[in-house]
Amino acid sequence: MKGHFPGFPVVPGVILCEILAQSACILIPKIDSEGQIPMYTGLDKVRFKSPVYPGDEFVTRCRLTRSKHPFYFGEGEGYVEGRLCVKAAFSFGITEKSVCFQKS
Repeated sequence: MKGHFPGFPVVPGVILCEILAQSACILIPKIDSEGQIPMYTGLDKVRFKSPVYPGDEFVTRCRLTRSKHPFYFGEGEGYVEGRLCVKAAFSFGITEKSVCFQKS
């Protein structure tokens, strides 16, 4: 990855949020990976504290904070060398893959 800005490579914030979300999704219990998929329903309280550069080892710490099936809520932080780089709260809805991938 070359980075987000020419001459100043940073990992785009949207990619960092996606990494956090995917890290949190593995915590959702009992998803039928063949027939169900977690979909973002919200992203809130995102704070970027420090840039992440291509090649950095990005470590996530995520947790589910509450659930009311089919909705799950979580929060997470991303770190590079122990330095907080991003934190966010997010929510997901579990839906059937067949519903998500229908052609209109």
